[in-house]
Amino acid sequence: MSETIHSLSEGFTAKTAEDWRPLAEKALRGADFDATLGRTSADGIDRGPAFFERAANTGAVDNLERDLHLPWGMRSSIVEATPQAANEAALNDLMGGVSELELNLDPRGETGLNANDIDALDAALKGVDLSIAPVYLDVILGQGTHAHHLLALYARRRIDGETLEGGLGLDPIGRAARQDVAFDPECFEKASAHVQLCQAAFPKLKIFRANGALAFEAGAAEAQELAIIAASVAAYMRLMGDCGMSADEAAQAIEIKLAADADIHLSIAKLRAARRVFAQIATSFGATATRANIHVVTAGRMLSAKDPWTNLIRNACAGFAAAAGGADSITIRPMTDALGRPGSFARRLARNLHILLAEESHIGKVTDPAAGGYLHEHLTEQLAQKAWTKFQDIERKGGLVAAFGDGSLQAEIAAAREARLKDIADGKDVILGVTKYPDPDPKPVETGGSWGETTSPDSPLAPVFLAASFEGKD
Repeated sequence: MSETIHSLSEGFTAKTAEDWRPLAEKALRGADFDATLGRTSADGIDRGPAFFERAANTGAVDNLERDLHLPWGMRSSIVEATPQAANEAALNDLMGGVSELELNLDPRGETGLNANDIDALDAALKGVDLSIAPVYLDVILGQGTHAHHLLALYARRRIDGETLEGGLGLDPIGRAARQDVAFDPECFEKASAHVQLCQAAFPKLKIFRANGALAFEAGAAEAQELAIIAASVAAYMRLMGDCGMSADEAAQAIEIKLAADADIHLSIAKLRAARRVFAQIATSFGATATRANIHVVTAGRMLSAKDPWTNLIRNACAGFAAAAGGADSITIRPMTDALGRPGSFARRLARNLHILLAEESHIGKVTDPAAGGYLHEHLTEQLAQKAWTKFQDIERKGGLVAAFGDGSLQAEIAAAREARLKDIADGKDVILGVTKYPDPDPKPVETGGSWGETTSPDSPLAPVFLAASFEGKD
């Protein structure tokens, strides 16, 4: 067998947009080209219909190494209210194939686990080997207190802190924005104590979370989500630097959280752009370790409440995009999230989507499969540039605290949300299975109970379920 590699394009002249457009217009038979084929993202980025050259200054995802047996952390979200129920869900998920746990903690038990002391946290994690199953926290109220409980639990179980992985999920700026309260500078002082403790005893833990998914769920466009991540990273790197951490240590102590939705191409580009933006910021602080650690969650705002079975398709698309975009960890939401807490069936399907993507679709066996694709390279470049411009605007205002404090950032997100809702209402954007081709007789599915109301719907960053908002409309 010959091992000579032949170029399939050899002998063919490269075509340009000027070659293609007249042929496309002829096929349209007089229909307006831009109105028929043109597409733009919510950020105003041109999406084609076609690209004929690679965007400038883009490249493959750098230093993205994957374990062929576990290409990404398969993270499940534990939202059960009691320690006993949370423990059962955690053990079932771990036995079913997930490799990481995220504890959604809520002191009121309405949207997460009510574990306000170390004993309750210990009970929720009974039987979980914390040395091999990393635990991450997602907390609205009392972030520092719950982080302290988790660190105390590690000490109680005599776990080697030098090798321990996981995350405290500290995001004091995002917490204030989510609760619609003024940011308390004392939160940074409290966070500094955790920084110093982790630096001394738990060097591999992710201390801070730069949470862009929070804004995305509230209606933000992709570049807005990336800009908030950038501003969060800059704020927390400054804080850790003030605590004596090196730039490399600080960069590696941050986890980025992004949302992926059923728009596969745009989600892939968003993850690739996030890595470029993070690397630029880390480098500006003097770091040489510039690889971002990205956790992706399938978006809640795309989920249907009327017909949750269609969410399996949405979650599969979003999970594919997260994996192809190079996510380090992925959380696939149960299909019933728009209705309430998941039952065992919905949890099983969520973790099985991980396994299908990794073991049957083999998504993780190719590093950055979108590299070189003109569409993805163009979207990556444009998203990175727009996000960087918005990030600079935030920095000029005094940083993320100031931008949230004067309400300007919330106003921008609200404007993007209203524009998206209007496009859906006008039929410009279609939600398959909801605004187009809805099932006239959707089949019910069990849930594990309804959600509480810890976040007021009037809050500037309250989640908006775009699909659920249009149930039953034509």
